[in-house]
Amino acid sequence: MVIKTLSDIHIKESIEFLSSLDKDWECLIKKVGPCHLKISSELSPYESLLKTIAYQQLHAKTAETIFKRFLSLFKGNFPKADELIKTDPIIIRRSGFSQKKTETLLLIAKASLNKIIPEEKEIMYLNDDEIIERLTSIKGVGVWTAQMLLIFHLGRLDVLPIHDLSIKKGFQTLKRLNTLPKPKLLLMTGEIWRPYRTIASWYLWRAN
Repeated sequence: MVIKTLSDIHIKESIEFLSSLDKDWECLIKKVGPCHLKISSELSPYESLLKTIAYQQLHAKTAETIFKRFLSLFKGNFPKADELIKTDPIIIRRSGFSQKKTETLLLIAKASLNKIIPEEKEIMYLNDDEIIERLTSIKGVGVWTAQMLLIFHLGRLDVLPIHDLSIKKGFQTLKRLNTLPKPKLLLMTGEIWRPYRTIASWYLWRAN
């Protein structure tokens, strides 16, 4: 099985494909301009998960401040899994994390030690569903979180976060709907965008 990831060629193919679907997509892509999806490939899957959880449901600047405080506990570096597990949860919470997020960070560290979170050399050979299944077995890590790792860490080309509020709002704008679309509608409509649903998502995030 060939697992497609982002490249300049694939992005170009994606834009041409989506633009050809209908006038709505053509106009959106012209309005937004070229796709500049950035991949954080310098992080390990474990580190990427920690960062995604830290930023989840927070304004970017607030999340950045909290995450920097968290990293400062470890001399500005990502903590090793065994190092994080040994850290007092109260100290972690002082960074600004909620109790739930603190618990999730510690469970991610435990999952890393237990090899539930694949290493870089392994994860690149797993398909999207296999990765989602393994990561969501960790309490506190949902499908959306796993999908963010697929997109922004692994650069997978065909990911559609159907429960993402900004994706829903973007599709509502794209198709001039009176109400937000249900996830089921996004899933069904998204079949037309295969195998470039990641690029479709990127544009929908910028539709408003």
